[in-house]
Amino acid sequence: MNYKVLKNGEQLTVQSCGVYPRPYNFDEVMEYVMFTADGKTELVIESETEIKSAVIRPLSANIPFEISFGKIIINIDRPIKLSVEINGSSDNNLMIFAHSPEKSVGESSQCIKVKKGEQRTGTLFIDKDNTTVYIEEGAVLYGNIVAENCENITICGRGRICMERYTYEMRPSFARSVDIRSCRNVAIRDIIIDDSNDWSMRITGCDDVDISNVKIFGRRGNSDGIDICGSRNVTVSDIFTRVWDDSFVVKALDTGNSENIVFKDSVLWNDFARPIEVGVELRADKVRNVRFENIDIIHSTTGYPLMGIHHGDRAEVSDIVFDNIRIEDAPGAQLFDIRIADSVWSRDTRMGNIHDITFSNINYIGADNSDIMLSNSRIEGFSKEHDVKNVRFHNVIIRGRTALTAKQLGLDIYEYAEGISISADKAEMEAMILSCDMKVKKAFEADMSGCYRGSVCVTLRNDNKDTMKGTAVFAVSPKNTEREYRFEYKLNSGESAEYEFDLKLQAGKYVFYLKNDNNEIENKVLFTELEMLMESNIDINEGPEYGFVNYYKVNDACVKFAIQNDELVIQNKSGSSAEFVLYTAMPAVMKEGEVVFSAEETDFGEVCALVNRSNELVCAPQLRCPAEITYVFRNEPKVKEIIKTPFKLGVNETVSFSFTRLGIDKNTDVFLMELAATTEKTSGFRYPYTLFHSTMPEKTAHMYGKVKIIKKGEISC
Repeated sequence: MNYKVLKNGEQLTVQSCGVYPRPYNFDEVMEYVMFTADGKTELVIESETEIKSAVIRPLSANIPFEISFGKIIINIDRPIKLSVEINGSSDNNLMIFAHSPEKSVGESSQCIKVKKGEQRTGTLFIDKDNTTVYIEEGAVLYGNIVAENCENITICGRGRICMERYTYEMRPSFARSVDIRSCRNVAIRDIIIDDSNDWSMRITGCDDVDISNVKIFGRRGNSDGIDICGSRNVTVSDIFTRVWDDSFVVKALDTGNSENIVFKDSVLWNDFARPIEVGVELRADKVRNVRFENIDIIHSTTGYPLMGIHHGDRAEVSDIVFDNIRIEDAPGAQLFDIRIADSVWSRDTRMGNIHDITFSNINYIGADNSDIMLSNSRIEGFSKEHDVKNVRFHNVIIRGRTALTAKQLGLDIYEYAEGISISADKAEMEAMILSCDMKVKKAFEADMSGCYRGSVCVTLRNDNKDTMKGTAVFAVSPKNTEREYRFEYKLNSGESAEYEFDLKLQAGKYVFYLKNDNNEIENKVLFTELEMLMESNIDINEGPEYGFVNYYKVNDACVKFAIQNDELVIQNKSGSSAEFVLYTAMPAVMKEGEVVFSAEETDFGEVCALVNRSNELVCAPQLRCPAEITYVFRNEPKVKEIIKTPFKLGVNETVSFSFTRLGIDKNTDVFLMELAATTEKTSGFRYPYTLFHSTMPEKTAHMYGKVKIIKKGEISC
């Protein structure tokens, strides 16, 4: 263990759980302590890592502390959930769970106890009314709890329900850690849910449910926090989640309407996906009277919507309120996202609509060490009959300034959305946004080195009343293909300024964008595609070298290409032997809604994917990972076939493949290609190490390089 914690001089037991933080290459461990807050409590925290600085989240808790002789000293006088983070990073944090005194178990006709020190395995079924399951602190149920068609059910205690012993393939038939179905009068409190194999807690078709003081740790895909599905009169309060999917979710799975649901007084940490979500799978007549209130989102680092309603089924969704929500570390995220669209989860044969939605008292604080701007929020209906109406934004503060317009809010309003209002009680510090335009100033031209040289111009304009000054960063994605450029701006009211950046890029697809820690520049991106020019019938030694570089600055492979007599020739110019996989395809006509660009950093909220929309490229914040491109929304470009060709080459060795074998038309002068390499330095990464930065080259060709075959001597020097 990294941490040692003393409570009023007495050493506490430090426990741990598995987490899976970005950039998703390795599992990590998070440590935590639990104790009863019985009066004023002094905690002294020591770390094997030298403590130079600390932050205690949520910031709204206003917990004073001091660092003395390398130790953190905290005084706590109430039940609370805190994350202690040292040296400017959320990695290697310590969670503190200070509880109220535990309630008595109470009387019930059926009481199932898992006692301290006991380790019980398997699924615990509740099939009788008036049943209590009590898991003592220090006890573990290695499995899950399922209740169905019962009344007066209580699940309590400070022990763990853990599924770490179950692989995905060997999980029980009921994969959720706590799965309550068609029950009435249910209380769930105090338990820890650790490493669920699916959604951590699902409440389906239930009435009168109270969930409180539950801690949820999840590190696997689909490990939602709490999903309330087709249930009524549900209160969820005083929860901590750190999960690898959505935290608080409302759905409806043909088990009746979802009505009168409250989530409140909680702390959320999302390593992936959405903190607060209504949808998808809203298969009911009504989803209404749902409130999310007094919630701290302390980390959500992948660019997903922080508060969203996503709908593709039949429900009428109405009277949803998001109130008093504070967001701390969420670089690149969307604040709000309301969308009616078809997806893989849609089951109903007709769509519903969304109306009367309120976002009030929302405070985006942001992280001090991040200059990644928020992605634009969005409201989008599906058709005239399936639309979004009457969405109210009130008292929304972004980086200390109040938003009063859609531009200040960073809100894109698309078709079939009306009645959108933005207001505030007062706006002593109104948001100010610099208008932004971005264009290629000097056209990119190829040279004999295989690179393109050109320049991009950024124009900032100040249409506000006051002078604006600050620092911005001009960035290029895929990351590490070009350095970032930091520049200062100072613009008086009515002024504009141009900033030009000279670039040298290999062939490929690129997005240019800006970063700004104050989030006060309009979100604009510029896309360009640079073809790989291959002269036909030249000696491969005469051609340029193309280097691989990835998100982690690994630059461990290099190759040359040539076209000779309807064959593609590849030579390994790396410093050692390497295994390669070549992917080839013929171009396809781009269709509406298909993805054009995404990179590994799209997963991390640093840049949005781009899709084709009415022959224009627009940001697609719904596409945050490859699975959403290929599975959820099926946005991948529909090439006829992707040919996969593995091979291995020693240093300076060469291999040739006929066009016929690669599926390339002999009469074409353009084809698509991606090359993946495996070297000693590239093991353990989440995504393959590819030349053109494809993250899923076997399934989608949108990032492949466009190879243009030209006659010898046509590339300029």
